[in-house]
Amino acid sequence: MYHLVQDLPGPMAVPPGHFREQMELLADGPYTVVTEDDLHTMLDRGVPLPANAVLITFDDGYANTVTTALPVLDRYRLPALMAVCGGYLGAERPRHVPHPVQEMADLDQIQLWAASGRAVAAHSYTHRNLTSLSDRALDWQTAGDHEVLTDLLGRPPRTFAYPYGAYDARVQRAVAARYPLALATDDHHPPDLSHPYALSRIQVDPGWSLHAFRTALDSHTAPAAAQQAARTADALIRTTPEEPRR
Repeated sequence: MYHLVQDLPGPMAVPPGHFREQMELLADGPYTVVTEDDLHTMLDRGVPLPANAVLITFDDGYANTVTTALPVLDRYRLPALMAVCGGYLGAERPRHVPHPVQEMADLDQIQLWAASGRAVAAHSYTHRNLTSLSDRALDWQTAGDHEVLTDLLGRPPRTFAYPYGAYDARVQRAVAARYPLALATDDHHPPDLSHPYALSRIQVDPGWSLHAFRTALDSHTAPAAAQQAARTADALIRTTPEEPRR
């Protein structure tokens, strides 16, 4: 999970040089970068993901994701997913948004990202902490984003990313009413593919060396691969007819 790709103090901005090195590793190293479609196909149909599968995601919908990150992704031919807030794209765009940088991608930039073949996900209508909202406000934050992105991009978003990584059972139910999959934030646990409404992600630390980045990936991809193999084996056991007794 990335936010900004920019030389900026703080935990949200990965320096462009580090980002290029990380994308080169993902393109040439022992990893397979998957698409949003790959992830949904795995969840819907049980089609296994490749070994060492990695999904690249960007939260918040910064203009920087399109102007700085997208050319690097193009260079290495890597797919990615960008989670945006529908309320930032309309005529009534907020004058101030709760982010470290105020330059959010406009509709033309989001359409450019989508036209590149990369996925656009929902991130709530105006980036609120969903756990603190009333039921009515929660419904609007999830439904409004879905409606706006569908209207503007011509395709309903299929993935939701929780703002601030905050969710509870009530929020999960509201998200599940409209989205088949939701992304959370959890640096300490590998993604549990049996819980599609709380798929954990690694937030890339701006200070990581390339070795630290690879170590973080390896600590999550290996357990996820083992978990997927176990699920596949279990499915085969449950679907293979028993041999007749002799």
